[in-house]
Amino acid sequence: MADPMTTDNSVGGERIPLALSADTLEPSFEQLPKVRHPQTVRFRVALSALVGIAVAAVTVAVVLATGGKSIGQGAGISSWSSWAPSGTSGQAVTEISQHIAPYYRLTGSQQLDVITPMSVSQITSAGTTVGSGPIVVVNQSNSITSQSLALLGGKTIAYNICGLGASNCSLAGTPSTYRMLLLRREALELALYTFRYVSDAQNVVAVLPPGKTVRSGSNSITLGSPVTVAVVFIRKQLQPLLNVPLTSTLQQYPPDVAQLKTWSKTTEAGLVDQITAHSLFSSQLENQQVGGKLLVLSPLPAQ
Repeated sequence: MADPMTTDNSVGGERIPLALSADTLEPSFEQLPKVRHPQTVRFRVALSALVGIAVAAVTVAVVLATGGKSIGQGAGISSWSSWAPSGTSGQAVTEISQHIAPYYRLTGSQQLDVITPMSVSQITSAGTTVGSGPIVVVNQSNSITSQSLALLGGKTIAYNICGLGASNCSLAGTPSTYRMLLLRREALELALYTFRYVSDAQNVVAVLPPGKTVRSGSNSITLGSPVTVAVVFIRKQLQPLLNVPLTSTLQQYPPDVAQLKTWSKTTEAGLVDQITAHSLFSSQLENQQVGGKLLVLSPLPAQ
C-alpha cells in the first residue's frame, strides 16, 4: 500500500488518501452536451482486468472456504445479506447509504461519517444526457493539462462519504493508513449492496472525506495541495462477489477505529486491499466550454 506520494489531512506523517466535500459536488447545471467517447470500452476493459485479478483470487478463496461449492448455489437475494432495501432504484440507493454509515464508528458511541447519494448525469446509448449533475469521465492520460477523457459508460451511482469532523466533511480523530483502509472497506460495501440490489447500476463512485497530498522525504514530510480521491467500481469486476453471501467477503460489522491496527492484519483487510488497490482515482470538477460540468477521474498509483 505504501507509495512515495500519498494523501493525508494533517502533517503528522501518516499516509492516507482522503477526498472531497459534499457541497462541491452537487451544484446546479445548465443543459449538458451530447458526447460520445470511443475510449470508454478500452478504459472499462483495462480497469476490469486489473481489479478482476484480485476479485478472482477472492472468489477462489471463498469457494475453498465453502468446501468447493459452486458460487451460484444458495445465493438468492434472501440469503445474500441479512438486510435488503425495500425501495427501488433511487429509493434503494438512499436506503443503502443510510443503512451502511451507522456501522462505521470512530468510537462505540460516535459515528465516523455519513453517506449521501450524489446527483450525476447519465449518458444514454444514443449519446443524450439525462440528469442535472456532472458527467463522470475518466482521464486516460497521465497528464492533467493534456487530458484524454472517456465516459464512464453505463449507469453510474455516486455517493459522498462525509466525515463528522470540525468542518468541510473532514474526519474527526487522527488520520492513518489503517483508517484509509477502513474507508475503502466502506466504499466496497456500498458498491456490493448497490450492484446486488440496484439491477441497472453499472458503476459505483464513492467520494471520500477531504485531505491533502503529503510528500515524504528521508528526513521531512511536506504538506501539499488539497486532493480529491474517489473509489470507483464496475459491476463486472465485482460480479463474482454478488453470487456468494456478503459475509463471505465482509463480516457483518466493520471494526471501529480503535480496532484498526489489529484488523489490518486479518484476511478481510487483505481482501479489501486487493480489491480496491487499483480503484483509487483523484477527482475534480471541470467546466465544459459548451456549458455544464465534468467530474474528471484520474487513476492513482495502486496503494
